[in-house]
Amino acid sequence: MLSKILPLSFLGHATLAASPEEWKERTIYQVITDRFARNEDDPSAPCDLHRYCGGTFKGIQSKLDYISGMGFDAIWISPIPVNHGEDYHGYGALDWYTVNPHFGTKEDLKELVAEAEKKNIWIMLDVVANHVAYVDLDFSGVIPFNKDEYYHTKCQINNWNDPNEVEYCRLANLPDLNQDHPFVRQALKDWVHGTVQEFGFQGIRVDTVPEVKREFWSEYGQAAGVYQVGEIFNGDVNYVASYQGPLTATLNYPMYFNIKSVFNYMQSMYNLRTIRNQEKAAFKDHTVLGTFIDNHDNIRFLNVNGNIQLLKSALTFLLFTEGIPIVYYGTE
Repeated sequence: MLSKILPLSFLGHATLAASPEEWKERTIYQVITDRFARNEDDPSAPCDLHRYCGGTFKGIQSKLDYISGMGFDAIWISPIPVNHGEDYHGYGALDWYTVNPHFGTKEDLKELVAEAEKKNIWIMLDVVANHVAYVDLDFSGVIPFNKDEYYHTKCQINNWNDPNEVEYCRLANLPDLNQDHPFVRQALKDWVHGTVQEFGFQGIRVDTVPEVKREFWSEYGQAAGVYQVGEIFNGDVNYVASYQGPLTATLNYPMYFNIKSVFNYMQSMYNLRTIRNQEKAAFKDHTVLGTFIDNHDNIRFLNVNGNIQLLKSALTFLLFTEGIPIVYYGTE
């Protein structure tokens, strides 16, 4: 267990937090831990969209030279808590205090971070503070959130234009944590602080940001003590920009949708200039946003348009425009 056992000041790995300015010099390679690399190549192992495929921390470690050789100096990995059933993606946590054994041991993860550091590669951890695994109303097996009082009353998000519904109801029927409850609030902050310190992560990607109040994210980001880039799946520049401040940065979804319109659907290049000007006016610092053309939540570029030259053009724009480039594994 992490901070559940040890006071935060006694956790083993002291993280020397990198500044947002230092992150601006980085290029991030995103992997789904289970899908990227196995310890050993075993083509007989079952693997499909509905079950674990055998990717591990040691598998990622074995590919560090490959990743570095492409020019990447940061890696975004999947959430690490034990998950429900075959939730290989990491977004269905059951036990916050235990590293998912499908990915390896706590020692394997520490070794990955240490070996990456030797090659000047930072590790960014994906984190979730909005919900737990789909267990409906039986929370007894969720650690440490094992009481009904730790959750909002069951309801579903149907109206995404209603902030109250978005913050208090369930996303995809996943039990919604009540961050206003003192125990939940403190446990989530202690967990992210302890995890970052113990393993030495240099940044975090924050899942499902609009589903939780901005005030909580301010405290959560401070507890993490490292660069945070939040997921706000929305193309409205002003709406997305309202979360910079509570968090260091956001994924640049407004730019993503415009990249798609230009490079997938052959719309005017002026769209990119227009959205960039809007972002300069709306964000406190638009140059620290995470910019991307592919990720695990969206259809891949080539699935929409199979033109390799257009993909190369989009990647060129991604790598040279303002912001921190994020490239999804396999795009290369």
